[in-house]
Amino acid sequence: MSEDQRLALTQKYEELLVAGGGMYVEVFNRGIIPLAYSIKKKNKEGECNTYLDGIYLLFTYFTKPESMAVLEETLKADDDVFRSSSFKVRKRKY
Repeated sequence: MSEDQRLALTQKYEELLVAGGGMYVEVFNRGIIPLAYSIKKKNKEGECNTYLDGIYLLFTYFTKPESMAVLEETLKADDDVFRSSSFKVRKRKY
């Protein structure tokens, strides 16, 4: 994947978050990092791809719970994304 394709993919998900009501969207790009083990994934055409490197991106944002479902479905359907995680962070009460 080229640098332009990576930037387009990042911008696509950033715009999806903002369209879903996301606020204060920050993107931290850790770059290309070799994976601990190879990952095989079939794309929409049924071809099996083997990944040896991954592009690590961290999105930090505030959004509604309903928009999280749309984001996760889009991430699962995208052939360029093979792993994703979403976490809800609560404010601590002291």
